[in-house]
Amino acid sequence: MVIVAGNLYAQLNDQQRAETYYRAAIEIDDLFYPAKANLAVLLNSQGRNDEAERLLRQVVESYPEQYEAAYSLGLLLAEMSRFEEAADYLRRAGEGMPERARIFYNLGLIQQRLGRTAEAEAALRRTIELQPDNLDYLYALADHYVKRGEFHLALQVAERMIAAHPDEQVGHQVKEFVERALRSTEQG
Repeated sequence: MVIVAGNLYAQLNDQQRAETYYRAAIEIDDLFYPAKANLAVLLNSQGRNDEAERLLRQVVESYPEQYEAAYSLGLLLAEMSRFEEAADYLRRAGEGMPERARIFYNLGLIQQRLGRTAEAEAALRRTIELQPDNLDYLYALADHYVKRGEFHLALQVAERMIAAHPDEQVGHQVKEFVERALRSTEQG
C-alpha cells in the first residue's frame, strides 16, 4: 500500500511526498522493483540522474526480465550522452519487448548517432513493421535515407507518409526536398 500512496502523490505532483513513500516501500522490501523504478522516474524528472541510474541498474541486475527497466535505463543513459551503454540497454529491452516500436525508434536514433548506419536502418525499419503508418517513425526512416544520400529510398518513404497522412505537410515537404536532391544529383 505504501507504493500506492507514492503513486498517488506523484500523480498529484507532490514530488517530496511521492519520494518519501517510494523510499519507504524500498525500506520495507529492498527487492521491490516497482518502487525503485517509480522512484527512478521521479528522480530523473528532478534532474537527479545519478541516483535514478543507480536504482534502475539495481532493478535490471536483480530482475533481468524487467525489460521496461532496461528501456528506462537506456533512455536515461542516452539523456546523459552515454550512447554506447544506452544502445546496449535499448537492444536488451527490444529483445524482451519486441512488439514495442518506440524502443526500436529510440535505438535507431542512437545507432545513427553512433554512426552505425546498418543497425540504425534495421531498427527504424522494425518500427515501420510494427506501426506502418506512424508519421514520426516514417519521418525518421526518410531522414535516415536522406542523410545517407539514398534519395530513392527516402522518396518511397515520403510517398508512404503522404499516403498515410495526406493532410500533414511534413510528408509533402520531405518529398519535395528529396525530389530536388534527386534532380540535383542527376544533373551533377
